[in-house]
Amino acid sequence: MSEAAFLALGAAFCFALALILTQFGLRTMPSWRSPLYSIIGSAVVAWLLALPLVDWGALNWRAVAIFAGVGCIFPVVVSILSVRSNEKLGPAVAGAVGNVTPLFAVLGAVLFLGERLLFAQLAGLAMVVGGVALLALRGGAGGRQWSVWVLGLPLAAALVRGSIQPAIKAGLAIWHEPLAAAAIGYTLSSIVILLLVGRRAFREGPAIREGVYWFLCVGFANGTATFLLYAALGLGSIALVAPLVALFPLIAVVLSYFLLRHEKLHAIGLLGIVVSVAGVILLLLGGK
Repeated sequence: MSEAAFLALGAAFCFALALILTQFGLRTMPSWRSPLYSIIGSAVVAWLLALPLVDWGALNWRAVAIFAGVGCIFPVVVSILSVRSNEKLGPAVAGAVGNVTPLFAVLGAVLFLGERLLFAQLAGLAMVVGGVALLALRGGAGGRQWSVWVLGLPLAAALVRGSIQPAIKAGLAIWHEPLAAAAIGYTLSSIVILLLVGRRAFREGPAIREGVYWFLCVGFANGTATFLLYAALGLGSIALVAPLVALFPLIAVVLSYFLLRHEKLHAIGLLGIVVSVAGVILLLLGGK
């Protein structure tokens, strides 16, 4: 259990680090171009790990089709939405709002599966909504100003992130190779992002080398976080791992304080992040 907790905290740190690195990268590269390098970087990391570690002799083409189908929208859509929300909101707020995936999972179970909410889950839902509302009412943090609609960017990313989980779980039930799932998914996402922005990027010429390096590091951080998460889930329960990973917005706040001097949250913004993260943890634990 202690190993699972350590890996989960490592995943949370890497997710937070990716948010911070994105801020450095956006200083040298436009947001529309950045997923081209972060996604391909993640794909490289995934294949470097998958090639020697996956049992390819047991490959199941039905599972491959599921992983490939998911890869057409994830992580490419989430990456595009995340970098835009990071650009507009900053890493701490974008991380907090984008971490409400359990909210959509719980609401989907209630609406489509007829499940009932327990009191702890209701309290968690209220805290998540309340935390996001605090951020929206503030309308700005760390010297940034935004319209309320901008919060829809990380919320949409959370919705996509939550909606693909049943498909991934179904694929893993057929062929239980999480590394292969990640490698195949990242490969398809790389193709999609190349189709979306590859021609424009070619037309505008080479990107600034420093920006490319930054977003390759973002991809490496996100890829590492994904693998640490898989490893943690292999050793411990979701009830242990998920709440620890959900702490990454708070880690992003701490990293922002030390690494991004211009990203200083107002007290109400920090309160909104703390409340929303606590609500996510309560949502995850409330149904156990």
